[in-house]
Amino acid sequence: MNENLREALQLMLGLTDEQPYSEDFDKINFKKEGWYKKFHWTAKMEEKFATYFSDFIKTKWKGITDKKPTSKKMMDKVADEFIMNYAPVTRPLSIADFTPTVSWAHLDEVMSKRERKAFNEWMFGQTTALHGVYKSDLSRWLAHLPNLD
Repeated sequence: MNENLREALQLMLGLTDEQPYSEDFDKINFKKEGWYKKFHWTAKMEEKFATYFSDFIKTKWKGITDKKPTSKKMMDKVADEFIMNYAPVTRPLSIADFTPTVSWAHLDEVMSKRERKAFNEWMFGQTTALHGVYKSDLSRWLAHLPNLD
């Protein structure tokens, strides 16, 4: 396996819930169809990887794509294609993804932009803590239940 591709896959799998150790990484059969379905991550982890990977291939593109990407748009396209072909399964958020006190900053850390927008719409009119949200409200949103206020 090309060293750039190996590094990219290690970085990607390091963001998954399973986070394989280097000795486990060497046991993964990347030639087996659907190998990536054994790994899971959140939409936010996918966003983080896409941003990082787009910059990564600026210098480490050999073995990942045929032509050197020369613009940000091309790097983003290569990143999108890589994710489309090899990304782990995106799992829904659960209450375990959050700390007991859920600050606005922590929501931003864990939720994708789309998830945060949907949560903000659901929270409209709800009573909130000074620096975040009540975990019970977040649990209700994650369970797709109506808000109580």
